[in-house]
Amino acid sequence: MNPFNDFFSHAPEIINADKILQQWTSLAPVYDVERWQLPLPVWAKRPYEHNGPEAWEAARQAANDSRSDQPMCIYIHIPFCTSKCGFCDSYSFKLESHADMRVKEYVERICGELRLWSAQGTLANRPVTSVHLGGGTPTFLDTKSLERLAACIRNAFNITNGTEWALESTVQSLTPLMTACLHDLGFRRPHVGVQSLQPGTRTVIGRRQSPAKVLECIVRHKAMGWVVSVDLICGLPEQALTAWLADIQALADCGVDGFSLYELLIYPQNREWAKRHHLLERSHLPNYFLFQAGANLLSALGCRKNLFNHWANNRDENIYFTYPTRSEDLLAIGTIADGVFGNYHYRHPRYASYLRSTGGGLPGLEGGLLENPLEQKNKPLVVAVQSNRIAPNLVSELNARKIDGESLHDRWLAHALIESSGDSGYQLTNNGAWLAGNMIGEISSTQ
Repeated sequence: MNPFNDFFSHAPEIINADKILQQWTSLAPVYDVERWQLPLPVWAKRPYEHNGPEAWEAARQAANDSRSDQPMCIYIHIPFCTSKCGFCDSYSFKLESHADMRVKEYVERICGELRLWSAQGTLANRPVTSVHLGGGTPTFLDTKSLERLAACIRNAFNITNGTEWALESTVQSLTPLMTACLHDLGFRRPHVGVQSLQPGTRTVIGRRQSPAKVLECIVRHKAMGWVVSVDLICGLPEQALTAWLADIQALADCGVDGFSLYELLIYPQNREWAKRHHLLERSHLPNYFLFQAGANLLSALGCRKNLFNHWANNRDENIYFTYPTRSEDLLAIGTIADGVFGNYHYRHPRYASYLRSTGGGLPGLEGGLLENPLEQKNKPLVVAVQSNRIAPNLVSELNARKIDGESLHDRWLAHALIESSGDSGYQLTNNGAWLAGNMIGEISSTQ
C-alpha cells in the first residue's frame, strides 16, 4: 500500500497533491518526518549560568544597557484555566479552591513585577510594540482583574497608539461581556484555541462549545474590527483529511486572519490522556500529511507564512511572536515566562515558587544565561528560519556552513526545505515549516 495515495485519494481539487508528493519524496534519505525536532530556546538547551538573584542582576544590567528609543514587547503569563484539557501540553491548571483570592493575589504579584521592571534604566520610556497575555487562559481573569492589569501596564510603560494588545483565549471564555471589556482596554487580537471544528474531536479534547458557536464567536469579533488568529492541531483523535481541510475552509470563510498549525505534542502533563487514546506509539506521517495539506490550502487561500508555522493575511502581523525579526527585547512577566534583553535570557519558575520568590525587590526569576559566542553568531540564521525569511545577505553564510562537505544552502534546496522568495533570498517550504527545528539544529552544528 502506498501511504500517500491512500491518504490523498479523496483530496479536494484545491489541494496540490502533486506538490505535496514532491515535497515528501524529496526528504529522503537525509530527513525523516518521524524525527522532526521542536525549535528550542537557549535556556532549554543548556543549564542556567545564574540562579534567581544573580539572574535578576544580569537581566537588569542588560535592560539598563538598552537604548530608550529601542522598541520592546511585553509578555505576561496567566496560568489559570476553567478546566485542564487532557490534550493540553501548556503550563496551566484549574484553581480548585479560593479562586477569587488566588487570582487577585497573582494579579497583584504581576503588577508588582511590572513596576519593578519599569524602574530599571529606560524601560519605562521604551515604546512597546505588543502586549501579549498567554496561558493558560488569560480570559479566566474577571473583568476587574483585567482592568487592574491593563492599568498597571499603561502606568508603568510607554504604550503607544501603535501598540498591539493581544491575548490567547477560548471561545467559551470570550463572552460578549468579556469581549466588551477587552475592547475597552485596547485588545484587538485574540488568538483562539480552536484546535478542531469536528464534533467528535472536540468532545474528546474537552471543548464544550459547538462548531457553530466557534464560528459565531469569530464573526462577532471580526465585526468589531479585531484581527482574529486561531490554533489548529493535527494528530488529535478522530481526525481525517477532508474534515481537517473543511475546518480550515470554514474558519477562512468566517474571516480568520491567521492560522497556527501544530502537531499534537506529548509531554508528561498530557501523556496519560494520549495513552488512553492510543497516541503514544503513533506514526508522525499522517500528521505530516495533514500539516502539508493544511499549509497547501492556506497558501491557495492567499495566506503567507510570517512565522515557520503561522499562515496569515496582510492584517495579521503576528507582532509578539515575530519580535526577534525586529531585534526587539522581550520583557516577560509571571510564572514560567521567559524573556530576553540583548543577549541575556531569563526565565521564571512555576506558580508556587513564583509566589514565594516575588516581592522584596525581586521579580522571582528562576535563572538565566548569556548567549555564548557561537549562539550569537548563529542567531541571524536561526531567526531567519523561525521567521520564514532568509534574506539575500544571509545566503553566503548558508553556503559557508557545511555538513559532510555539503553546504546548508545546497542541502536544504536539494531536500525541498527552502525555495526562492523571488528577491535572491529564500523562504521555507512546507517541508521546512515541519522541520524548522531540525534546520536550526543543523545551523547550531556548523560554524
